[in-house]
Amino acid sequence: MIDFECTPQVDLEFMNREHRKAFEDTNALKRLLDSALALRLESDMESEAAGDLGDEFGNEVEHKVEIKTSLPGSEEIEQLMQTLLLDTVRHFELEEQCMEGHSFPARAEHRLEHRRVLQWMEEEHSRWSRDCSIETINHLSLYAADKFPQWLLNHIVTMDTVMASYVHRHGGNSL
Repeated sequence: MIDFECTPQVDLEFMNREHRKAFEDTNALKRLLDSALALRLESDMESEAAGDLGDEFGNEVEHKVEIKTSLPGSEEIEQLMQTLLLDTVRHFELEEQCMEGHSFPARAEHRLEHRRVLQWMEEEHSRWSRDCSIETINHLSLYAADKFPQWLLNHIVTMDTVMASYVHRHGGNSL
């Protein structure tokens, strides 16, 4: 997990606020996923001990649905992933309005990166919506603890720093 206080700040305060929230949300998501993993492992061990191995396909599907709906934290994970996605959409819209308003020269490339990342985030969110297996929880835990925060940090120190500096030098102020 990444501590926002240790990340570089950009010249526009609205962007720093959005970055802080994204890091806080991914850290919270990681904690929820860790709890879900522990509960899922415990549930699987209890099922095996009881002899409920889901030998028939119907029982296996029923068991997955039951775990998904009864897994403590499942709804919170869903809500936090949705919040992270919607907040990121809003953040990108604010950045793109700022870039457009100040005729930032690299706005097309920056916007393309935003589209790519939103597609990736939607894929990760739909993964949780489809399945809460141990593999999915582990995958999303890596996404929340490493992949998304590392992407965001790289984006901040490259594209966002350049854009914020340009906008600030050309009369932009903090929103």
